[in-house]
Amino acid sequence: MILNVLTYVAIGLLAIFCVFYLWLEVRFYRALGTVRAGASDIEPKPDVSILIAARNESEGIRATLDSVLAQDYPGNWEVWVADDRSTDDTPKILAEYAAKYPERLHVLTITDIPEGVSPKKQAISKMIEACNGEILCLTDADCLVQPTWILGIVREFEPGIELVAGHSYIPTEPKKSKVIICMQAIETLIYRVAGTAGLAMKLPLTSTGNNLAYRKSFFKSVNGFDNVIKIQSGDDDLLMQKLAADRPWAMRYCIAPSTFVTTNGKETLKELWEQRKRWASKTIYYTPKIVFVLSMVFLFLTMLCVTAILSPFSFEIFIATLIAFVFKCVGDLVLILRGLKVFKQEHLIKWCIPVEFIHAPFTVLAVLFGLFGRFKWK
Repeated sequence: MILNVLTYVAIGLLAIFCVFYLWLEVRFYRALGTVRAGASDIEPKPDVSILIAARNESEGIRATLDSVLAQDYPGNWEVWVADDRSTDDTPKILAEYAAKYPERLHVLTITDIPEGVSPKKQAISKMIEACNGEILCLTDADCLVQPTWILGIVREFEPGIELVAGHSYIPTEPKKSKVIICMQAIETLIYRVAGTAGLAMKLPLTSTGNNLAYRKSFFKSVNGFDNVIKIQSGDDDLLMQKLAADRPWAMRYCIAPSTFVTTNGKETLKELWEQRKRWASKTIYYTPKIVFVLSMVFLFLTMLCVTAILSPFSFEIFIATLIAFVFKCVGDLVLILRGLKVFKQEHLIKWCIPVEFIHAPFTVLAVLFGLFGRFKWK
């Protein structure tokens, strides 16, 4: 009797969360159809500051600097790099570039971090205090931007827009890229699709700090990272959540290909695991509405894992789990197909099915360890 009750409870919860998940995907699908590129043509062009926080990035920072310094933006722009206690050749490389581009590149050296303060948030805050730009464009020290990046981003700042979440992706080469890189590429795209659709729905779920822009006046109006400065992650999402609290309409996602940024995938499972835990650790600090939506998605993925474990002991649970998984796969694929077209990455479609089999357990474990465990960050 008790076993039957537990079986029906498990199936009932799985069905409820599955319906919510599919309803959310329908909303996402419709929202993606409304996304458009920005068309701001304000003159004169606003002053722009590119901000990069760097710590021990000697391996790739030359390529990053070469890409950001090649901008064709017609207005005034500058580049600020915060050297955050680097112990490799990063300071030497930055000094070399600063000497080569004295009017364009500025280096801010950080020698110490107050106890409990997020290093990256402090670096960004210090650069914002020192820079001159009206529009702040942020990327990471291991990313590559296009010469059209600034101009494309600025076009998104139509009247009333305070923050623009840009698109970044992991490049892959057919028959050359590792399986772990290809699977990350499609998984990362799923997050970008959710972020794009969410912003179109005035429901800001996620963004990425390696392609993000906002007005300096907005940053100051919300007192920057005050109240979240001690949270190690979230220099992007948590700032967005501040804006979402009272002006969810004042942000948008940029889908213009001229603004896309490339980023490196994690080469090992250990690196990927630490990154995903870090991403998950900040979600409890989102607005109540966003926490509710993400919690419902998490509960569906959790129930899918739980019922999958229980399936060998109950035929009814096995059938319910199979149906829920098939519905999830179909819903995900339909949504991802639209997202692949939006971001011109149709070649990744073949990796969708392999990712489906690990998406639920990997996400659930990353969230649990991210919220209740520890993660490593340089």
